[in-house]
Amino acid sequence: MENLLPEDVLTNIIHRLAPRYLAISRCVCKAWCTIIDTHNLLRVDLLPRSLCGIFINFNELSMSEFFSRPSKGPMVSGNFDYLPLSSRIIGHCNGLLLFHKYVVNPATRQSAPLPPCPSPNMVIEHFCHREYLVFDPTLSPRYEVFMIPEIRQPNVRYNMLNSDNKLDPAIEEFEWPPSPCILHVFSSRRKVWEKRSFVREGEAAGNVADMRLDHPYVPDTSVYWRGVLYVYCQNKFVMRISLSNGKYQVIKPPLDCQGMTYTNLYLGKSVKGVYCAVHHLTSHFGIYILDESSGKMEWVFKDSRSIQPCQIIDGPGPWTLQDINNQEQGFEYEDGNNEAVVEDRFEWNSDNDNVIETNSRGKYNSGGYINFLERWARYNSGGYIDFLGFHPYKEVIFLSHTLRRGLAYHLNSSKIQDLGNLHPTNYGTEVGIQPFIEESFPYTPWMGWFPEDN
Repeated sequence: MENLLPEDVLTNIIHRLAPRYLAISRCVCKAWCTIIDTHNLLRVDLLPRSLCGIFINFNELSMSEFFSRPSKGPMVSGNFDYLPLSSRIIGHCNGLLLFHKYVVNPATRQSAPLPPCPSPNMVIEHFCHREYLVFDPTLSPRYEVFMIPEIRQPNVRYNMLNSDNKLDPAIEEFEWPPSPCILHVFSSRRKVWEKRSFVREGEAAGNVADMRLDHPYVPDTSVYWRGVLYVYCQNKFVMRISLSNGKYQVIKPPLDCQGMTYTNLYLGKSVKGVYCAVHHLTSHFGIYILDESSGKMEWVFKDSRSIQPCQIIDGPGPWTLQDINNQEQGFEYEDGNNEAVVEDRFEWNSDNDNVIETNSRGKYNSGGYINFLERWARYNSGGYIDFLGFHPYKEVIFLSHTLRRGLAYHLNSSKIQDLGNLHPTNYGTEVGIQPFIEESFPYTPWMGWFPEDN
């Protein structure tokens, strides 16, 4: 082809390829590789390749907090003051964040509004929907938003189920999820909500009555991986939605999660694909990896640990809580200049993506990695552990100790590092507020821009 077309024409053609196919095209021949490299067509620096921090939704706080890791790169702020209304994050995917009415790129401070979604086909008294973001910048700067149905009780507040209230017996016996499952999907390319039909392969998760017996709170976790959307649903099953062939499957939870009322399952994406963490109230964690090689969708055991809380660690750590809600309350720093001090607090000092450092912080002064089993057994303060998420590029899980300290636990070495304070200023001191973490979202920045017609 390089002999048939002028170089400028060939360059223009290759330039139209998505980053993933540009990378493949470099391997076609030396001429193509030279064109791509000479004209800097493959901008891998724009792609989400490092962890920037974790967005956290605290109960009763109006905005999401950002627990950010150190970096010498451009500052990413968790303050979304460029949105018309302050709100909290409800989803994320490969550098983009999903709000109730907006899709946001915090790395470039861009936002795009979402039009109202049409009313669902199902009877509104019995069903509600959650929104999930799908985005792959290696293929396109376009994104989609999926509305996934879930079951609720009549006259009960969103997501609060009461299994004692009976529905129509005919509705109770409905298979769930239904097949076909009609989903509303918003496309940023066409800028409209459309209906898409997905047919189930295999068995259903149960019926409507089974879903209503589940614990009222279902962690809103999902993963988008290689053209497939994985959504954690009621009754602890995972809905595997293939965007390419219009089919979905029900994946049962790991055995140690089945039939357990006070057990939560968290989905995440890491080195080997789709992971899940099974968290029991006893602070016991089981880590699994989804194996799809045999076509049976099996959870393969990776690690299991009973993590006992240690003493509260004071002092700074390598990560910083940006304390967004405290700024909104008009808190003044000592010198009276909020902006200057905030910028100084957000100035990071390392772009090393290895979040598990060899230098200890705070009172962890044993010279590097800490064997968490010995340390935590020695200092048991009766606190508790929350799960924050998976590191997207390393086999590391992030935890919160008693809403005070962020922790990183390395699955391969069973060692831990204190990351620093993640407790918002004055949080939990108000009467009538129960402090806890509702959701958390590990964030990988995408430095690209929405198309101009977005």
